[in-house]
Amino acid sequence: MPKAVNQAIIGIWITLGLSVAAAIVNQRTGALTNGEFFWCIFMYAVLCIFPYKLYKGSNTARWIYSILTGVTVAYMLLSIGDDMPQVDWLLLAITVPIKLFIIISLFDRESSRWFLWGSN
Repeated sequence: MPKAVNQAIIGIWITLGLSVAAAIVNQRTGALTNGEFFWCIFMYAVLCIFPYKLYKGSNTARWIYSILTGVTVAYMLLSIGDDMPQVDWLLLAITVPIKLFIIISLFDRESSRWFLWGSN
């Protein structure tokens, strides 16, 4: 496995952990209802499949993760407003550069070669 893929996987775990922490803070401060909180945690649990599948060399997981990340970042940037909790501002500022790094790492030359030819 290329070093860039390993770093991307670590980055995914970091962003998932930060997202869970932000959801906990938002739930404790009342920015999320209990239902919204449990939905968030459920979605983050589902997203835990991506690091595993990427570790196994799934090119499909690489593309799906990248598309979902792009849509999520676009949605977050478009929904910036005065009513956005401060924790989400901080999460956005921290995770967007990490997610950009993850995508670049997953699609660099060596990583792409590994996903397309060397992982099976």
